[in-house]
Amino acid sequence: MTASRIVCCLLIASLITPIAARGGGFDRAIDAAMPRVVKLYGLGVGAQAGYGTGVVVSSDGLVLTVFSLLIDARQVRAVTSNGTHYEAEVVHRDNARQLALLRLKPPDQSGDPANELRSTGPFTFFDLKCGAAEEAALRPGDWVLAAGNPFKVADGAEPVSVVHGVFSARTRLDARRSVKEFPYQGDVLVIDAITSNPGAPGSAVVDVEGRFVGMIGREVVSNLTHTHFNYAMPRDVLCEFFKEATGVTPRDALAEANASKGGVDPGIRLTRTGYRDIPPMVDRVRRGSAAELAGVRQDDLILSLNGKNVANPEEYDERLRSIATGEGIDLVIRRGRNVVTIRLEPEKR
Repeated sequence: MTASRIVCCLLIASLITPIAARGGGFDRAIDAAMPRVVKLYGLGVGAQAGYGTGVVVSSDGLVLTVFSLLIDARQVRAVTSNGTHYEAEVVHRDNARQLALLRLKPPDQSGDPANELRSTGPFTFFDLKCGAAEEAALRPGDWVLAAGNPFKVADGAEPVSVVHGVFSARTRLDARRSVKEFPYQGDVLVIDAITSNPGAPGSAVVDVEGRFVGMIGREVVSNLTHTHFNYAMPRDVLCEFFKEATGVTPRDALAEANASKGGVDPGIRLTRTGYRDIPPMVDRVRRGSAAELAGVRQDDLILSLNGKNVANPEEYDERLRSIATGEGIDLVIRRGRNVVTIRLEPEKR
């Protein structure tokens, strides 16, 4: 047994007594998390593990996980709590939030259109309830559980590992991976459970009632303490990503509102988390749009629009609403280390 597996097993053993001692509350949380978590296996290179965790969020097998080298593999394998193996295809990925959405399907459906109608479910899943009021707000000092597959302890039908801890605060993430700044700088849930381990990113985080409150993010080092940081992506941030990935987005609603007011839609969708102070990063460009024809690309950072600075997605929306139908748009963007000026004619809506 490797040293990492020994450490993980000791950690799991150390949790048995406190969880059992607290009885029903932890039992409900564990029972809720276990069948809704999948083990993922894919590409691993160097220090990046080729295994991880995902959370099932729909009855037809949509799975939330982190954006990592794992999901770039030609074939990603998912194993559910009962040991059933599925292929996992990437539906959507978001570099700014470092999140990805997968869909489970049986291996024999791959490349066979005749099997596309075959049901792969229903799966037991966490309902994100996007757009609904929060069921319960976490308060500092509340217990939480994280269920996932750190160190690849579970391979088949074995249960995933569970760690417990206390929710401390909701704050902005200021962290890095290796020597690079981490792209996501939005809100996170700070917890004291030890979750910054290979394979743990993508783990489900639930409260003692078994309600889904977040998902463990990628392993990072805090810029403040220079130590590994234990945190979770909040459910509302996951909701925003999920709505964009499945086509129900705030940006779509904005485009409709602009159309009714005679505004324009150049075909650019920005990364959005629900907070003002994130950079206006291009998440995707609609095919055939003015933006695509002009050469706008995913991950471009918009610096200004028609000579006015753009600091966040909300300012981009405001600038866009002031443009008359048919008026040209001049964008200044940062692409990697280069600053580029692009001119495009918006589509009439």
